[in-house]
Amino acid sequence: MRTLLAVLTVLMLSTTPVVAGDWEDGVSAFNAGDFKKALRLWKVLAEQGHAEAQGNLGYMYDNGEGVPQDNAQAAHWYHKAAEQGHEQAQYNLGLFYAMGKGVPQNHVEAYAWWSISATQGEYDARRNKGIVEEQMTPDQIAKGKALASEYWEKYVVPFQEE
Repeated sequence: MRTLLAVLTVLMLSTTPVVAGDWEDGVSAFNAGDFKKALRLWKVLAEQGHAEAQGNLGYMYDNGEGVPQDNAQAAHWYHKAAEQGHEQAQYNLGLFYAMGKGVPQNHVEAYAWWSISATQGEYDARRNKGIVEEQMTPDQIAKGKALASEYWEKYVVPFQEE
């Protein structure tokens, strides 16, 4: 029994995600302009599902900070973070869909992402949702609202603190 507990403990420790220190070290590196170090630290965290790290990788690829500017990679990482309820990533993903930046232009998607970001308090998402709505047909608006409702249940509710 003792051997089984020891093996289980080792397995648990070997699959534990990188500690918060790596996140903080990445923030310090980024703020100091050491984008390569921030990228190295955050990429590991992002691949483990850390929403903030995913959003920051999106930002780095979006703006060419420590990496070549790459809209497709930025959209990829924003999408990963947005699917975990990250309101800033949801806002940024809305921008990408509205402009066709790294993803096909799609006002319904932009409307949906901005809707859930705005509901979480992102002021600019509320404003942009109104702007894109003026360019949409009533049918597109209805689809955007339905998609926003689906996204809310799928990408926000599971990540809300109780």
